[in-house]
Amino acid sequence: MKVTITINLDNAAFDDEPRYELARIVCVFALNIDRYGIEQASRIPMNDINGNRVGSMELTDVEIK
Repeated sequence: MKVTITINLDNAAFDDEPRYELARIVCVFALNIDRYGIEQASRIPMNDINGNRVGSMELTDVEIK
């Protein structure tokens, strides 16, 4: 399985200190993975502090050789 996480930093929530908002989003997402598992967490949108959707996670099956 391959996980690809994409987060768009092009909005007002990231203007002042982008590292804090990015860290907050990643922490919330990590908690969702812990609570719900990888597959269910991948369906939960990543939102910035203003409620805008800024990220997603994609799961891809990868062949093991």
